[in-house]
Amino acid sequence: MKHKKIRTTTAILCIGTILCACGGKQATRQADETVEAAPKAPVIIETNHLNPGVQYTEERGISPASPPVILDFTAKLPTQPFALKNHFSKVTCVTLKSPLSPEQGTFLYDASIIVSYDRGMSSASGVNTKIQLLENRILTNDLFGSFCFDSNGQITDTLLIAHIEGLKYDPATQKLEFHANNRKSPIGNISLEPGNQYSYTGRDTVNNYNIMGWKSLEDGRLVEEIRFMDDKHSTLLASLDDSTLVNVSRNFRSPDMLTTFNKNSYDTLCIFGNYNLPTVKLSGPYAFPESNWTYKNKDKFYFRQAFNDTIFSLSSPNRLQPEYILQFGENKLTIDNGLYGDKSQKYAIQSWVDTDHFILITYSRNYDCPNTRKEKSVFYSYALYNKDTKQLSLIQDNHSYPEEFLLPTELPDGIPAILGELTWQDNKLFTSYTKRKLEALQKMDNFSKLPAEQQERVRQLAGTLGEDEMIVMILE
Repeated sequence: MKHKKIRTTTAILCIGTILCACGGKQATRQADETVEAAPKAPVIIETNHLNPGVQYTEERGISPASPPVILDFTAKLPTQPFALKNHFSKVTCVTLKSPLSPEQGTFLYDASIIVSYDRGMSSASGVNTKIQLLENRILTNDLFGSFCFDSNGQITDTLLIAHIEGLKYDPATQKLEFHANNRKSPIGNISLEPGNQYSYTGRDTVNNYNIMGWKSLEDGRLVEEIRFMDDKHSTLLASLDDSTLVNVSRNFRSPDMLTTFNKNSYDTLCIFGNYNLPTVKLSGPYAFPESNWTYKNKDKFYFRQAFNDTIFSLSSPNRLQPEYILQFGENKLTIDNGLYGDKSQKYAIQSWVDTDHFILITYSRNYDCPNTRKEKSVFYSYALYNKDTKQLSLIQDNHSYPEEFLLPTELPDGIPAILGELTWQDNKLFTSYTKRKLEALQKMDNFSKLPAEQQERVRQLAGTLGEDEMIVMILE
């Protein structure tokens, strides 16, 4: 890739006053000390277009020393109970308080959002504030802003406050409506990064390029910024390691599945081909029941392409290694069938939570959409792969929706968890609760089946938690 690398003492792109870091520390100096060296200048990389030449040829294949795990869903699976207390011994509950005023917004749970455009509109329901954990930091991220808290729940950094002109917001029902042009946010896709940093993406509308940047949580200093001069290039990248970036293509018709780059020079390292292209001709509206996803566990980078039966690990910039293979037999959902055709007997992977000792797998029979829910023709199943016993089993097969599947957390300070909202990051399993969510739990069909102590715990918290507060429950 052609690029221009610039080192400068000031950030060329001004993000604006709404992006700030509040956790800076002032260094103290003795009278006889010399002046500290100036902070290291940020690295600014400008990209033009992909160079057809790459440094490495892609490799993918099974390692004899570490063959992939076969998860066979065609066999009759045993149904076994799953209890969080059997896998975790400690619960920590951290209460966060929103720094925003009620008029500016608060933490979201099951929110409904309508976005208008100059031509048309889009809507979403069941929207929650997203939580990330890394290195004893908690990041909250939603439509209103992004904030960083310490492990005691004290806010340390305001990363973004999004201003939405003409926002129609009902705090009681958490219904939001606005025009896309009125959300004045210079950045998005904020993620915690190792080394007390965070990454983000944005758009310079004056100079007409996309950006991906890294800033220090310590003092807000710009560490590195990549400027995508080609409008067609995605800025949604993930970090493989300190020197390698991964770009997963969002275009299912692209001949390239993912590309790796050198983070310091943005030179192309390897391009992995897309061998799961559709053969049907696209004509009119189509469905897309699955999506690509990536995650890290114990510093290992994992990737799954939508409609692919293999979960890979990216062990180096040019090697994909199969780690798990999903066998669905005649119920396998191919990309052609995913786009068009009858999906009523096809299985779609909805979530995959990979922990140290087990994997929680949520999958649906049929496409999950408003129409199939209204017709009651989509059915959910939940499976557990136990890494210690090497056994795959069903957790429960009553077809509860993921947002209604309650798991008791029978540990001191534990709160019942919704299976579909559990997340694994930084070697911890976690989920979150607002007052609105705690009240909703009590109305769910399975709430009365929970242990009495768990029911009382929810009632007590619902009565004391503030409207502008959120509890993050962390299991270790």
